[in-house]
Parts: sequence; structure tokens; C-alpha cells
Amino acid sequence: MSRIVGDAGWANFSAGQSIGILGMVAILFGWGVIGPVRVARARDKSSRVAILRESLRSRLLLSLVAIPVVAIVTWIVCTDAYRVESVAVAVAMATAGLSPAWYCIGEGNPRGVMLYDALPKLTASAVAFPILALSGQVLWYPIVLAIVTLPSFAAHAWKTLKRHPVPHEAPRALRHVMRSLLPTAAIDATGNAYGSTAIPIATAGLEPTDASAFASADRAYRIGTLAVVAVANAFQAWVLEPVPGNPRRRHLAALGVHATLALLGGVAIAVLGPWATGLVFGTDVAARPVPSLLFGVAFFAICLATPLIRNLLVPAGRYKTVLAATICAAAAGVSVMLFGSWIGSEVVVAAGVATSEIVALAVLALPALSEFRRLPRALA
Repeated sequence: MSRIVGDAGWANFSAGQSIGILGMVAILFGWGVIGPVRVARARDKSSRVAILRESLRSRLLLSLVAIPVVAIVTWIVCTDAYRVESVAVAVAMATAGLSPAWYCIGEGNPRGVMLYDALPKLTASAVAFPILALSGQVLWYPIVLAIVTLPSFAAHAWKTLKRHPVPHEAPRALRHVMRSLLPTAAIDATGNAYGSTAIPIATAGLEPTDASAFASADRAYRIGTLAVVAVANAFQAWVLEPVPGNPRRRHLAALGVHATLALLGGVAIAVLGPWATGLVFGTDVAARPVPSLLFGVAFFAICLATPLIRNLLVPAGRYKTVLAATICAAAAGVSVMLFGSWIGSEVVVAAGVATSEIVALAVLALPALSEFRRLPRALA
């Protein structure tokens, strides 16, 4: 796609994806943060299915609002080059908020994540690739993505709910569900305020060539964070399940794997980013060395912060701490990004990304250590 749209359209297309991710976060409304914890701690299968019912009601309602907003914002932010395609990919990305991946993660069910989330996305890419190569029309990718993923999301909901009939007790009112999700929704939204706005900010203020190079550096970083999410998903249910033994050991094991990934991934992005993005996206839009270095620093920080949030602070109910960290990170990072966009410097915008993740890690470290010390040394 980067070769089809060229340096004029790559920044727009990437901005559409970033805005679509913000739409996905709006639809999830905190379920991606608190959902796995609630499911992992549920007493039985019926309790877990009740959680899924609540999430479907809230997410379907929010999608009716979020998707049109995503389309309008993408249209405003992007320039004329591939604007319609950018809007389409933003909408397709936003629909990922309906994915059941978080529910499967809470169950400790990697097969479900693969079957209902990862495999449909891989299938969409495999189907769209030859179509794009032959037609040169990138609009086919978001179309195929929506056609393949939405039925898979619906299939999971139908299969899960069919096995467990509606419980006798009335479900919680939607307003109560939304109110209970506000703390984690605020955390998720604030975190993505600095996590997914870098490309739109860069697109709005930088020259098209600079914005496209920045988009490639950001893309390498975002692809890297998929590994962070994968590791976090793999460990979360295992770390949090109430079983006999020493829970501290499980937390330390998860943190050790994250620290190793932080070091290896950060160095890889910093050193290999320009070469890898030139190879994959094309030399015209390849990432530049200094932004790649700054994104490597950001990767290191976010990798260390992730298990502190997901395994220690959120399960302990420390929502205010996590929200304070994300607010501080957003305020610091977005301010630097906006300044970089204003002066037309992709290096300063990238520095804003690194600043946000470093600030978040710094604020979270001590509270997370405090929660770790409160963990029992052994469970009977």
C-alpha cells in the first residue's frame, strides 16, 4: 500500500489508521483494560458470559456514534491524496472495537484470540494483497477487512451466548455499566491521546515527505508494540489466576520477559528502523535515523510499563494512579508533538512520543512497586 499511495498519500493513510484506532478505543470504552481482569476473576462460565452480554450492549451502542465521528475527523485531517481510502480504513479499524479478543484473553484462551481476531485479520491481508497488486486500488483493503472480521466477531458472540441462555436475573442497566467503565475508559482514552495522535499531528504540520517518513517510523514502532500486547496477553490470565503458590514469582517472570523484549525491541527499532522501513515501505518513505532512535526509547518505556498497569495496578483497583500517569504522559507528550508540528520538525514530534512513554513509566513505577510488596509470598 505504501508503494501504491506514495509519499503524498502514505501519511494520510497512516493517519486514517491512527484515527481508526482512537475510534476502536471509544467503542471498547475500557473493556480492553478491565474486561480481561473481570473475566479472569469470574467465578464460573455463566458469570463470564454475563460480562460479555454487558460489553456487547455498550459496544454496539457506542459504535453507532464513534464510527461516523471517525469518518468525519479523518476527512478533515487528511489532504486530498487518497482521502476516501483513508476514511475507509479509519472506519474499518474502528470496528475492531467489537473484537472478542479481550474476552478470550481473560479466559486464558489463545485459540479463541487466534480464531476470532488474528486469523480473520491475516485472512483479510492475504485476500487483499493480490487484489491490491493487480488493481492498484487500496480501497479494497478496508473493504475486505470489514467483510472478513465483522462476521467472525459476530460468530464468537452467537456461539458463546447460545451455549448460555439469558440468566434469570435482569442485566444491569446500560447507564450503570457505562458508569462502572468510566475509570478504565478514561485511562484508555487518555493513553491513546498520545499513543495514536502522533501521525495525525505530524500529518497536519509537516511537509508531506517528512510526514510520510515519520509515519513509517511510527508504523515500525506500532508493529513492535504488537509484540508487547502479545506478551502481556500471554501472561495476564496466568499471573492473575488465584491458584496455590507464590504469586510474586509469576509477576517477576512476566516482568522479566517484558524487560528482555524492551531491550531487544528498543535496540532493533533504533538501529534497524531506517533499513527495515525502507525495505518494507519503500525508500521514498523510509524512516530516518533520529526519529527511529526516539521511537526505540518509547518502545523500551512502554514495554516496561505494560505489566505494571495490567498485572499490578488495574487488578488492585488503582485506576486513579493509572489515569494520573496517562494524563501526565499525554500532557507532556502531546505538548511536545504539537510544538514539533508547529515548527515542522519530525524529530521533535518523535521526541514527544518518547517523552509521553517515559513520563508514564516514571509515574507508574513506585505505585506498582508498592502493590508488588503487598502481594502475599504464598497462597494456600
